[in-house]
Amino acid sequence: MWVLMGCSLYTADRGIPSYIYIPGFNLTTTYAEHGSGSSNIKDVWVFIDGDLQGVYPLPAHFPILREGAIDLQLSAGVVLNGISATRSIYPFYTQANASAELNAGQTDTILPGVTYRTSTQFTWMEDFEGQGFSLRTSPSSDTNIGRADNPAEVFEGARSMYIAVDPRAPYFQAEGIQTFSPPGVGLFPVFLELNYRNTQAFEIGLQIIGPAGSITDLPIVVFAPSPNEWKKQYVNFSPFLQRTPGYTYRVLITARHEASLGQTGTIWLDNLKLLW
Repeated sequence: MWVLMGCSLYTADRGIPSYIYIPGFNLTTTYAEHGSGSSNIKDVWVFIDGDLQGVYPLPAHFPILREGAIDLQLSAGVVLNGISATRSIYPFYTQANASAELNAGQTDTILPGVTYRTSTQFTWMEDFEGQGFSLRTSPSSDTNIGRADNPAEVFEGARSMYIAVDPRAPYFQAEGIQTFSPPGVGLFPVFLELNYRNTQAFEIGLQIIGPAGSITDLPIVVFAPSPNEWKKQYVNFSPFLQRTPGYTYRVLITARHEASLGQTGTIWLDNLKLLW
């Protein structure tokens, strides 16, 4: 997997450059196969004839010190675990191929399209549209999983998951009913995608189940409040799974009421997707 700290590898040089403009990626999906088509593609990784030209935030407008026909390979880049300084090619999206005829001082516009790779395994998907959930509250949770059906509280479709914590019921934890154990731990990336809106922080983590039945809860990322906007995130489980090969796991969602709020803390979730 490519990972880069920063935005661009372009180095200035002499001459009049040509320019490429890429407004963004178009992600094409089929709901029955891929679930939600929501995405949060932040960057474009640009390869020319197989060599990395640079990594640019979208919308991207960048120079190339070449003229004439070129072949480009464009990869969609995302922010890992909500940390803006850690950016990577998303390994489950296809690479887009494009051609351009460059002329000095002129700009070519490219609109790349991607989809999920055919090799992607959608191990678990939960869109909260069915009668039941593939999540359950843990024994220590003070509050239950709720369902939101008010259109103002739903990301897409008819329903989303709703969590509320307050001073009387300050702790929430839900775990995936389904356990998972990726093949070839360390050889394949494992990610969780999710959409969320929240008035207080919550955690995404893993429940690690050892060969003898021991259970360890491992928090991985905390998402800060986003009370007015639904967000899309990509949680990278891969480096954490490498530490315990041969174990099994569950996805964990945890929230602790923040006393500074002085009121109920709310979290809405939708479109959980576990991929490898």
